[in-house]
Amino acid sequence: MHLPPSPRCLVLLALAVLAACGGEDEPESPPLPPGVEALPAGARIAMPPAREHRCQPPSMRDVFREAPEWNGYWSFGLPEGCPRPELPAGFDFAREMVVFVSMGPRSSPVDSISIVGSGVVNDSVVVYVRRTTRQNGCPTEKAEVYPRDLARIPADTLPVKFLEEHRKLPCAAGP
Repeated sequence: MHLPPSPRCLVLLALAVLAACGGEDEPESPPLPPGVEALPAGARIAMPPAREHRCQPPSMRDVFREAPEWNGYWSFGLPEGCPRPELPAGFDFAREMVVFVSMGPRSSPVDSISIVGSGVVNDSVVVYVRRTTRQNGCPTEKAEVYPRDLARIPADTLPVKFLEEHRKLPCAAGP
């Protein structure tokens, strides 16, 4: 008796074919830890463009559970006059909280940070973050950038722990 391949087998086969054909120079991401789910569509919150050095946050990982925390950071955590992100219409701190991650000023446009997912694991809310940089020693164009990401996740009173994956991209191929 012949059974059709399972969806999981088809996905694995497709990934193997893509890998064999070549692809992006980014390493494959490990699966998310048990209990952590990928950030859903629409969870990311837009950040104002990074224009002024003085208005960029240092390297940080933070969660805002209440409006006074959120408002206080943007009012007192950065110099006066710095633009702040707008929370989506209908945002409710009783149902959601805001997660903010940043790498501080960097000198490579390849550097990035993103919130990949979150979930309750044991006695904590785990926020899974991916940092991407080039391997050490790679020649790279210099540009001041401020990698950061902002997302909303379900509200919870448990402590928040940040779990990071650090991806090192290979040096770019020459012309």
